[in-house]
Amino acid sequence: MKETSSYVISNIAYNVDKEIDRLKGQVDLFWDKEFLRYKQFGLKNKMSLVEFGSGPGFLTEKLLDSFTQLNITCVEIDELLVKFAKNHLRKQKKKCKIIEGSILNSSLPENSFDFAIVRLLIEHLPDPIDAIKEVYRILKPGGVAVFVDNDFEMHIRSYPHIPQLKNLYDAYCKKREDEGGHPLIGRYLPVLLNKAMFKSIDYEIICAHSSLIGDEPFSRSEGVGIPMKLVQDGYLDSKCLANLSINWRNMMKSEDHLMLRQLSMCSGIK
Repeated sequence: MKETSSYVISNIAYNVDKEIDRLKGQVDLFWDKEFLRYKQFGLKNKMSLVEFGSGPGFLTEKLLDSFTQLNITCVEIDELLVKFAKNHLRKQKKKCKIIEGSILNSSLPENSFDFAIVRLLIEHLPDPIDAIKEVYRILKPGGVAVFVDNDFEMHIRSYPHIPQLKNLYDAYCKKREDEGGHPLIGRYLPVLLNKAMFKSIDYEIICAHSSLIGDEPFSRSEGVGIPMKLVQDGYLDSKCLANLSINWRNMMKSEDHLMLRQLSMCSGIK
């Protein structure tokens, strides 16, 4: 089955290089809490791990730095990102293998991995359940899968409040849905894992808060690339984006300002 996706790096944002930088910021933003949860869900050294939707390799890099005896297989469908990851992880190539392929038909042998991570991928697929069943297939009995995804009705919130953020996320959701994606899927992950026959399903929301980690991680994980593309494609009004930018700058100047962002994490055992 050929994978179609509402995320293609060459056309999701205004500038590919800046989008890759944003992806790194997005990994950094949540890594400390994700690292604790991966350990909580059972990840440890000497395991065989498959990472679907591995992108530029930024999460892979952190996993290998933290679990120095992991054996990681990365599966990524975007040719540009595969090329970037192979260069970025060239010093780690003995501990990770990068494959250009689809989560819907990975061609990986069944019952072969101890652990799977699927991060910010399921939300972009038209048939999420087929992807989750493929993850189930390639896990060993007793193997663990962790799915990490967004719910864009619970994306960045700020104080002072910026009303145009709702317009931005509504536009983003409409475009992703038109492309076959599911931008609200974070809340639905436990249901999907249950349908795919996973057991001992666990679910939680992790949060990044600027009052605890500072503004800079948020600045790196966001940007105007995707909003500008939404304007270019007719999903977002340019005046709305201009007002959002003004209000964002004013928010950042406020003495008591804050930013909050959430991710859904759902685990299951085969």
